[in-house]
Amino acid sequence: MIKRWMTGLTFALVAATAAHAAVREGTDYKRLATPQPVAQAGKAEVIEFFWYGCPHCYKVEPYVESWAAKLPKDVNFRRVHVMWPGRSDMEGHAKLFATLQQMGLEAKYQQAVFDAIQRDGIELRREGDLYPWIQKQGIDVAKFKAIYTGFSTNAALGKLSDLTNRYNIDGVPTFIVNGKYVTSPGLIGREDGTITKVIDELLAKDKAATATKAKK
Repeated sequence: MIKRWMTGLTFALVAATAAHAAVREGTDYKRLATPQPVAQAGKAEVIEFFWYGCPHCYKVEPYVESWAAKLPKDVNFRRVHVMWPGRSDMEGHAKLFATLQQMGLEAKYQQAVFDAIQRDGIELRREGDLYPWIQKQGIDVAKFKAIYTGFSTNAALGKLSDLTNRYNIDGVPTFIVNGKYVTSPGLIGREDGTITKVIDELLAKDKAATATKAKK
């Protein structure tokens, strides 16, 4: 897990049991200090805070991709590229994400961007490397450039920074469930599909709690 104040260090992950019969507060998840409203009323929500430059995010992303493809329609999954103040190394990646998001392409190219950066070593924070790569993906380069260098993308970066602060994100990857619960591979001690199982259990836990409350 990449921490805000210790970027570049590799964090040792503690072995944990593969099965989670019931999620445990403090072990599998924490409660968000200040609960946040979901983006779409009537839908459950999962937010993934990540950074393209994070190897831990890259390791869990295939599991997240597979899980997200099977989500029911009543669950809204969205990604947020983290933005911490003073992190110029992060800004270029966030700008790429914000541009793809405005084009409606961030989900389609999520894994491709990760592969380019983490596997292939392509420096997508440099326009000289970015634009040729964008062209190879079959994306309209002229349209991409216009958005990438435009005012709307600067505004989007401000929104990413605001969300990072609002949810008090101090490490990535981090997942927020229904604006209430926080979980991460670093917390549960595994960088595999266990994280999606914990998320599913948190969704079920919150749904059951809401149903019980409605009956009272």
